[in-house]
Amino acid sequence: MLKIIQDHFQLPAFAGLSQVQHEEEPDDLRIVIKATTADGRSYAVRMMSNSYSTLEDHAGQASLCGLLSGGGLNVPTRLYGSDGRPYLILSRKGREVWATVETWLPGKEPESLTIGLAEQAGEWLGAMHRIAGQAPVPIPFTSGSPWSLFGQEDELDQDAQALETALQTGGAEPLLVRELFALYRGKRSVLRASWSELPVGPVQGDFSLNNLLMDENGCLCGVIDFHLAGTDVFVGHLAGEASFLAYAADKENAETEAVGDRYLEALMTGYERSRPLNRRERSVLNDLIGLRRAFACYQVDEVLGEIKAGNTEQVNQKLKDMILYLQKDYRQAAL
Repeated sequence: MLKIIQDHFQLPAFAGLSQVQHEEEPDDLRIVIKATTADGRSYAVRMMSNSYSTLEDHAGQASLCGLLSGGGLNVPTRLYGSDGRPYLILSRKGREVWATVETWLPGKEPESLTIGLAEQAGEWLGAMHRIAGQAPVPIPFTSGSPWSLFGQEDELDQDAQALETALQTGGAEPLLVRELFALYRGKRSVLRASWSELPVGPVQGDFSLNNLLMDENGCLCGVIDFHLAGTDVFVGHLAGEASFLAYAADKENAETEAVGDRYLEALMTGYERSRPLNRRERSVLNDLIGLRRAFACYQVDEVLGEIKAGNTEQVNQKLKDMILYLQKDYRQAAL
């Protein structure tokens, strides 16, 4: 397969290969190889099989990388093959596999998030949204990012519905369940009314620590992995990425609510340095962060685990925490 990929993307002979990742499941394949060619250049060769990417999405990923790179950001450049496309379709063990090749970016993944790195991450995310919002022509994604709301790919609502169903017979305090989902639906209703009026565009979709690169001085120097890129409301994407980094990602500080608030403040400071939010975006950001914290996938999974184990007291406590996340004024804490 590597020989076919090499020929299709018109690369010199491979002088060195090292496997970066190999995950193979019945419905998902991901292989990443660092390939060094005879002329000393390095590339990330990716082979993937999944149900959520289309030909248009792969073309969109390449276009977004090109747009951001042209805007001065250090992101991978996708190579185009002999047929003029930034991907190659192969067959592996009887299933369709997508192959892409992109430039290899130097740098290392941060082991944990610092306040300084959080601010830099916010600045990069803001710059990515600003550049994407100025795209001269729309990028042809057929799907949203993993953070998208109010569509068929609304993973947050899917998780919320699964949790509500489980709670009906899980022994939780009924008043807590009713309060939680009344808050949830109220905030969703407010957001839906404003959603079509918010700035939208292509986003990277997975702005996590393992996709950020630091240089030898500890400064953010690159962003990689665009395989979850898609179209999204910018402030919705910001809320998802910022709330996860601030309150869930590994940090150099102890994990407390106050520490999370400090990281959120740093992220927002960096973001608005690159792309100030407009009035309408500011009006929905607080509700978006609350929803993302309360119904984060890991949060929902923890509650479902406690329900399954029959730990009613822990379930009720987690529901109380979720209610607090929805009620919290993040503008006072950090925004």
